[in-house]
Amino acid sequence: MDIRPTYLSREQAAAFLHVQPKTLANWASQGKGPKFRKPSGKLVLYAIEDLQAWVNGEA
Repeated sequence: MDIRPTYLSREQAAAFLHVQPKTLANWASQGKGPKFRKPSGKLVLYAIEDLQAWVNGEA
């Protein structure tokens, strides 16, 4: 049974990708990097599926 969360915080996503959270923030501001969602305020979430697709060159 897979119990991983569907969405990761910027810090968790950075750890998943082996980069710094600031790198993800920079990519986002440049329109680069994996797709993310910003549901409210400063909260930024990354779907695991989007991270995996980005790593595999599919996104």
